[in-house]
Amino acid sequence: MASARRHRATPAPVAAETVDPVTLKLDTKNPRFAAYNIGGRLRERDVIRHLIESADLRELLESIAANGYIDIEPLVVVEEKKGELTVIEGNRRVAAIKLLRSPDLAADLGVTLPPMRSSLTASLKRATILRVKNRDDARQYIGFKHINGPHKWDSFAKAKFAADWYRSERGNNGITLRDIAQRLGDRHDTVLRLVHGMYVLEQARDHELFDPEDRYPGRPFSFSHLYTALTRPQYRSYLGLESNWRQTEPTPDPVPRQFFPRLKQLLIWLYGSAADERPPIVTSQNPHIKQLAEVLEHQLALKRLEATNELSKAYAEVETRGRKFEESLIRAVRHAEDAQQYVDASQGDEALVEYATRLSKIGQGLVRALKDKE
Repeated sequence: MASARRHRATPAPVAAETVDPVTLKLDTKNPRFAAYNIGGRLRERDVIRHLIESADLRELLESIAANGYIDIEPLVVVEEKKGELTVIEGNRRVAAIKLLRSPDLAADLGVTLPPMRSSLTASLKRATILRVKNRDDARQYIGFKHINGPHKWDSFAKAKFAADWYRSERGNNGITLRDIAQRLGDRHDTVLRLVHGMYVLEQARDHELFDPEDRYPGRPFSFSHLYTALTRPQYRSYLGLESNWRQTEPTPDPVPRQFFPRLKQLLIWLYGSAADERPPIVTSQNPHIKQLAEVLEHQLALKRLEATNELSKAYAEVETRGRKFEESLIRAVRHAEDAQQYVDASQGDEALVEYATRLSKIGQGLVRALKDKE
C-alpha cells in the first residue's frame, strides 16, 4: 500500500490534436525563467525577451525561417484557465512562431526577422499539441528531458522544477526526493543539494532579505554558488543549520529567524546588491567559495571581511595562520623522523617515554581535526 501511495501511476496516453500556435499562452512559470520570475512578475513579452537573451531563440528563428516549422514533436499544453491553453513544453518553438507571425512584436523587442519564403509561412499556422490534465502529469517526461536529456536547463531551473515537484507531491503521495531523482535519471545527492539550496533562497526572498533581481548589475545569477557553499560545514554553521542538515529531507524555511541578518549578508557576499551598490566578493566559485568558508570560521578574518568587504584581505588573516600551521607540522614531522633514527641510542628514560606519549596524543588529535575539516 505504501508503495502504491509513493509511486503515481503513469498518466493515460492523451490523443494529439492540432491548433493555431499563436493562440497558445507562453508559460511564465517555466523553470527556465525561474531566475527572472522569483516574484511571479513575468508577462508573455518578458518570456520572449528572456528566450532571446538566454535560449538561442535567434538560431531557432533562422532555422524555422529557412525550413518552415517542422511539426515532429508535439507541444505539451495544459488548460489551467477555461479556454486558455498554456505551453509547458515547447515555449521556444511557440515564441519563435509568434515572432515570425508578428513583425511588429519582433520590432518592439529589437529582433530582426530573417527572410522567409511565402511557401513556408503556412507551416506556422498549425502545430500538434498534447493536452495534459495538469502539470504533475507532465513532470516526469519534461524533467528527464531538461535535467539529463538533450535540452538541459541550468542549475536554477533544475532546482525550481525539482522543488516544485517535491512540494506538490510530498504530502499527497508520500514522494521522496530519491523517487524524484530516479524519475529524472539523476543522482539523489545532486537533487538533494539543489532543493536544499532552493529552499534557502526562497526563504530569503519570502522574508525580503534578498532578491536575485537585485544582484549586482552585469552578473548572471550563479545559483551554483549557493548550493555549493551549503555543502560546506562552515556555511551551514554560519546560518545556524544543523550539522546533519544536508542528509535530511528538505523542509521550507530552514534557516532560524535569528540568523536572518547572516543569511542576507551571505547572499550579498555571493551575488552583490544593485540597490546598495555592493559588488559580490565571490566572483569565481574556485577558489572563492572555499576561501570564504575558511573566513567564516575565523573570528578575526570574519571581522575584517565585515569591515572591508574584501575577501582577499580577510583571507590573508586565515592564510597566515594556515601557513604557520603547515610549516609547524612539517617541521614537527622532520624532527620526529630524526628522533626515530636515534631511538636505539635512548636509555629508556621515563621522561622521554612521557614526551613520546604526548607526541603520539598530539599526532592523533591532529589527524582527527584534519579529517573533520575534510
